[in-house]
Formats: sequence, structure tokens, C-alpha cells
Amino acid sequence: MKDSEFKSFSHKLPLGHEISSNGQNISVIGNYRPDISIKDASGTIQIVLESETKSDRKAFIGALTHAFKYADESNVSFTLVFVMKETGNQTTVEQVANNLRPYYVWLQGVVTTKLKGTFLVSDDAYVKSQERGERILSTEFQARCHRL
Repeated sequence: MKDSEFKSFSHKLPLGHEISSNGQNISVIGNYRPDISIKDASGTIQIVLESETKSDRKAFIGALTHAFKYADESNVSFTLVFVMKETGNQTTVEQVANNLRPYYVWLQGVVTTKLKGTFLVSDDAYVKSQERGERILSTEFQARCHRL
């Protein structure tokens, strides 16, 4: 799914949540522009969605590191969800999850404020989930994901 399509997609948010940003900077300290950030009723960022159309391992590691940096500097613990385009057998959600897991574990040990969790889901599974009315982070939604 293209970045512009993802940002304008009708995401099924958890109850009491709303989109906080759509590619804009959410950091008061630095520069963090996730594709979508979702806040709860108190205004606290709870979920960050990142759409990745390339299967570049370095892009995922960079986005993961940037999320950890923002969480640590802002003292905000949130859940990161990667929605990725699978490229056949070459790059699957499972392969990317397996490649990212060591970096995720390492980063959890480096920072003070940790992410609540990180999920990876294919864009096809994400669209199906949303079409079926599954709210992001619901049990049904998580069943479609790989968790780090």
C-alpha cells in the first residue's frame, strides 16, 4: 500500500482513540514523523503505525530505532505496528520479524522507556483486518501479526 493510501486509509482505532498525526512531527525534543500516530482520550500517544513498502532490513531497523529514541526521550511508552508489503517468498513478515527481533531485544536493554510492544503485519492482512472491523491491537488483529 502506498504511503498516501495508507495515510488516508480508514483505520479501525481502539475505542476512545483518535489519529494524532499523519506524517507530522510529534516530538517536542527532536524530529519524529511516523506515518500515523494514535492518541488516547488523555492525548497520550499509544500507537504508532509505520507503512513499509520496501523490504529493506535497514529501513525497518532505522524506524525501530527512531521509535525507541522517541519513546525514551519523550518518556512515552507506546505500541509500534509495522504494516509491510510482502514480496513473495523473498521478504515475508516472518522473515522481517526474525531479522528485527535481535535489535528489538538489544534496544529494550539500552533505553529507559521501552515500547509496549512491536507488531508486524502484511498490508494484505491489515486491509482484511480493517475490512472485518477488527480494531487495531484487538485480539483478532494481533492474531494476524508477528510480535517481536
